[in-house]
Amino acid sequence: MPLTTIRVSDTEVQVERSLYSFAQSADADAFEGCIADASVEACYQQHPPVSVRPTMPDEQPDDPNRGGTGGSAITPSLGGMP
Repeated sequence: MPLTTIRVSDTEVQVERSLYSFAQSADADAFEGCIADASVEACYQQHPPVSVRPTMPDEQPDDPNRGGTGGSAITPSLGGMP
C-alpha cells in the first residue's frame, strides 16, 4: 500500500501523520525517494532525520483569521456602539 507523502519544505517531509525534519535538502530528497520503494522504518534507518513529530489530522498553517469571524468586533470599550 503506497504511503502519502507531502514535501512541506526543503528540509521537511510529511509521511502519513508524521513530519520528518532533516538538516539538508539532500537528506530530505533521499528520504523521500526511499519511501517510494521501502518502508518508513527502513528509510528512517538509512536516512535518519534530525527530528520527527506527529501532525494533527487537520493541521493548517498559522492563519490569524482561522476560527474567528475574520474581522474585528465592535465593543463599547473600544468606542463602538453599546
